[in-house]
Amino acid sequence: MEDQKNGSEPRKRPPEDSYSGYYWGNEPYDSSNIPGRKTDEELKNNIDQNLRNNNNISSNQIEIYVNNAAVILRGSVKTYEERRLAGEEAWNTSGVVKVLNDLQVLEPETAGPTRLSEES
Repeated sequence: MEDQKNGSEPRKRPPEDSYSGYYWGNEPYDSSNIPGRKTDEELKNNIDQNLRNNNNISSNQIEIYVNNAAVILRGSVKTYEERRLAGEEAWNTSGVVKVLNDLQVLEPETAGPTRLSEES
């Protein structure tokens, strides 16, 4: 009422059920219930299928672990190119938020650019 005496407009009060950017409740927010979000098992299956469909990757030695949409690739591949491609396939899978490519390369001499003389 004092604001009205000074000639200013009275303050408007928000309704009691208004949202002010904070979550008040007993249960924490759980993002796994968001519609359209894939489960970790679905992501693992999608990544595995993508690796198998790529003819440039021998995926039989690759283990896939997924936790909260974060992916870990473990195991071994022949070349650094296969390692890179496997990481790209995991990243390109819809729903993945992070990739740790922990694949070991069996032929380390494949590191670096290929020589032109080898290709000709």
